Amino acid sequence: MNTKRLAATLLATAALVGGSVSAATASNPVTGTGTGSGANGIPAQSVIHFAKGATSASVSGEVGPGEDDRYVFDAKAGQRATFHLARSTSAQTWTLVGPSGPAVHDARSPRQSDFSYRLPESGRYYIDIVSTRPSSYRMSVSIPATNAGGTGKPGSTTGSNGGGVHGDLPVVAEATKITFPAGRTSASVDAHVGPQQRAAYTFDAKAGQRARVQLEGSSTGAFTLTAPDGTPLHTTRTRNQSDVTLTLPATGLYRIALSDDVHDGSQQLTLTVRR
Repeated sequence: MNTKRLAATLLATAALVGGSVSAATASNPVTGTGTGSGANGIPAQSVIHFAKGATSASVSGEVGPGEDDRYVFDAKAGQRATFHLARSTSAQTWTLVGPSGPAVHDARSPRQSDFSYRLPESGRYYIDIVSTRPSSYRMSVSIPATNAGGTGKPGSTTGSNGGGVHGDLPVVAEATKITFPAGRTSASVDAHVGPQQRAAYTFDAKAGQRARVQLEGSSTGAFTLTAPDGTPLHTTRTRNQSDVTLTLPATGLYRIALSDDVHDGSQQLTLTVRR
């Protein structure tokens, strides 16, 4: 199993609201939850936390043949993200997948060291780092705050944070695993979500099983369902957010994330998994 070290080089700018947030330093590192490559080739996820007032963070680790280090972060449509990968071998490559796919950067891209991209949609982004040989890496991610006018113009650092990776952006939720009691195929959980709060859950399933996701409590509540390989199966843009049934494509750990960009309140999630 790989070890990952999440450290941060956090930059505060004049874009911070009221200038009241100071820059974090190496003595106040950003921490994550990664545990290296998961079982059966399903990578465990490490959250890239952007602390309040931060516009950049870096992650580092080691990866070898058959291993996959995965990181996730949340961002908003129109923001420009810049990635820098310092790698010990050219056999190492990385992939960036948006909330609803497909990959916007992959192993075939010639831009493996430096890549800048205007993010097309709001939500969760996935970074996967792989290598055909034992290797080490350090990946830096920078997402400057937007301007007060909310234009999303890249590189602007004037005015308020305008919905940057800090401040009013919901924190990436740590996931709670859903387990079914013996002999049961369904389980319900209650969560409190809102514009600044999310909830996330994972569950194990096999390829070919049918999963039914029911969401109650708020007319503006929404959810995403992500396959073990990071492929979005259902997004917040999907019309039906209250009762969805899907055939699961692979065996492994699935993730459901709940959100509500309008109201703050309780939601009930009911998950049913059958053959």
